[in-house]
Amino acid sequence: MDQWRSTRTRCAARNVKKFTSRRVALQALTEIEEGARANDTLASFLASSGGELSERDRGFVTELVQGTTRMRRAIDHVLEPFLQRKLDSDVRAALRMGTHQLLNLGTPPHAAVNDTVAVTPRRASGLVNAVLRKVSTVDPQWPNEATRHSYPDWIWDLFIDTWGQDGKASLIAMNTPERPTPRPDGYIQGQASRWVSDEVDAASPGGGCIVDLCAAPGGKTTAAGCQWSSLFANEIDASRAQGLQVNIDRFRPGIAVVISDGSRAPFRGGSVDAVLVDAPCTGLGALGRRSDARWQVTEEAIGRLVLIQAALLDEAFRILRPGGVLSYSVCTVTRAETVEVSAQFQASHRELTGLALTGSHWRPHYPGGIVLPHDYGTDGMAMFQWKRQ
Repeated sequence: MDQWRSTRTRCAARNVKKFTSRRVALQALTEIEEGARANDTLASFLASSGGELSERDRGFVTELVQGTTRMRRAIDHVLEPFLQRKLDSDVRAALRMGTHQLLNLGTPPHAAVNDTVAVTPRRASGLVNAVLRKVSTVDPQWPNEATRHSYPDWIWDLFIDTWGQDGKASLIAMNTPERPTPRPDGYIQGQASRWVSDEVDAASPGGGCIVDLCAAPGGKTTAAGCQWSSLFANEIDASRAQGLQVNIDRFRPGIAVVISDGSRAPFRGGSVDAVLVDAPCTGLGALGRRSDARWQVTEEAIGRLVLIQAALLDEAFRILRPGGVLSYSVCTVTRAETVEVSAQFQASHRELTGLALTGSHWRPHYPGGIVLPHDYGTDGMAMFQWKRQ
């Protein structure tokens, strides 16, 4: 029988549940097309599906949603020659989802096309069928590597200019990102974030009072060692603080949540033994896990974020007691947000002495360390530590 037999025939021959995963994925992708955040939207749809999806189906939905979003530029390059008019968001989402299966997942053409058409709005099923059939015969020709690997030009150029071949390897690695696993307490957290928490504990074996100035969603705060007698989780955003409180109640009861601007924290000067500044950043080391971030972050944001990072570090220094340890971490790889902001901070606070990181996984990144995404298949993460004299 012809592999392109009608959708109606194939639908009747298949278990309807087989199409459930694609239908859920298409609904999520449509909302993302209309401006919703990818991770939040995916989580919401998976939660609302209840027990209707098996673990395998949930994994497939995740790949369809995150992969289609992540590879959007490459997908659109392949689709563009076959599109003559502006499309509704649900139709474009269907075409992108089908093309992702053909281009990146190795799905057999008859399955990718017919199963995508089966969940496409009826008004556009003919268009989607015709376009995806054409796409299935294409041998893509890429104008440049940024398009091939689906990154904005400025991000591709920044990685290559900063890190050379390591930058290219990192960009490619983030298209097959880490799947974080649960900690012993059940909290799901990426390995690079765990390494940050390990360094915070190792630098202050005597414990005492620690403040996490930018704590939400709470992964690093709840991972703090048992030596800390008091922990404060500070968060500027009230809605994020609610999620932070939920995680603390579940994984580390007893941590005090404080809602305040971390650059004007409600702590006395020189009153705490350790401060963690896991600062807002461009997130360029976590572009795999945050599939839509590469299309949202701008090059201009770097300068604005550097000012926020510097203000947070200054405030952390103010509340840190002599002999205390300040830790700074960011899930990005730009020089401006890592070595430059840390060097300027240390130069303006002569009472600080840089500390060497203990983990062997950190690349030297003066005066601290960095993990690039391709080093261990984790998020990219930079970290710096100082002791106040």
